[in-house]
Amino acid sequence: MNAKRILVSVVVSLVLLLGLAPMAYAAEDDVTGSFTAANVVPDVTVLEVYSDSELESVATNLTPQVMYYVKVTAGDPNTIDDIDEIDVALFYDASGNDISPSTPSAAATAWFKWDKDGGGSEWTVSAGSPTSWTITSGSSVKPSDMTASSDDWVFAITPGKVATESPGTGDWDMYAEASDDALDDEMYNRDKEMLWYGEISTSATAAFGSVTPGTGFADNTNEAGSISVTYTSNGDYNQKVKSAASWAGSSFSATYDATGSTSSVQEFSLMAYDADTFGSAVQVDTTGVSIDATGTITGETGSTVSANTVWLKVADTFAVDTYSGSITYIIADR
Repeated sequence: MNAKRILVSVVVSLVLLLGLAPMAYAAEDDVTGSFTAANVVPDVTVLEVYSDSELESVATNLTPQVMYYVKVTAGDPNTIDDIDEIDVALFYDASGNDISPSTPSAAATAWFKWDKDGGGSEWTVSAGSPTSWTITSGSSVKPSDMTASSDDWVFAITPGKVATESPGTGDWDMYAEASDDALDDEMYNRDKEMLWYGEISTSATAAFGSVTPGTGFADNTNEAGSISVTYTSNGDYNQKVKSAASWAGSSFSATYDATGSTSSVQEFSLMAYDADTFGSAVQVDTTGVSIDATGTITGETGSTVSANTVWLKVADTFAVDTYSGSITYIIADR
């Protein structure tokens, strides 16, 4: 009995001691931390133009009305989603003194823009009005991941018809700028060349009417005038004209004589000038002879010469028939 009392007493004492021990708890509370990532200047690291969409062949010489691909590599530590616009300019530097781009002009300056918030006008061009400079949005490329720190924008551009030819000291330069809402960075790429371009159109006919064999090459004789031809060029050009080697009738054919003598049966010949001035007319051949070598750069709508005139000479012996063939007007580099 004594032993049992002692054991119970010890157990009770332990329970009392444990009941008096303090309990430990884990507790926490929050302190709010904050910081602002500073706006950082975007960075343009690459500006180049390529002749292929794979961006493998750098273009040194550009030709109007041919598509090229301008690559701009830009970055931003705030991610490229912070970039609002990429602007690109191609512009003519007449003196070769590394000038800056100026206002839009079909002959001298084209501005291209990628605008993140442009909606339906995300890719645009400004090069005066009228203009044949273009940007093809379906072939232009923007980054697919705007959370990246750097990536490429590719502008699919086509130089206009009258983008000034640069055969001498002048050249074409490139400019690119990346900007966010407050800061921007720019880059230049210099000394590209613009090659010559020429375009010609006419809907005119040269109807000589009824002519007498053995006549021609005299003022107001076998004459077809008021032939309107429009020339469009980005540089100096030559106006030329030629004839087909033969003209066809319903039963007979006529042979062209480039010497103008028409000494053989069924031969004919032409003289031409860009005005109704027989004294200035030149003998037409079958390859192209100059009738005016003073053409200079035109506007986008071209330069129209409406008084072109052609004079016809026919041999002494000619079969009765109605003959027709080509008189071809040519625009050529000079």
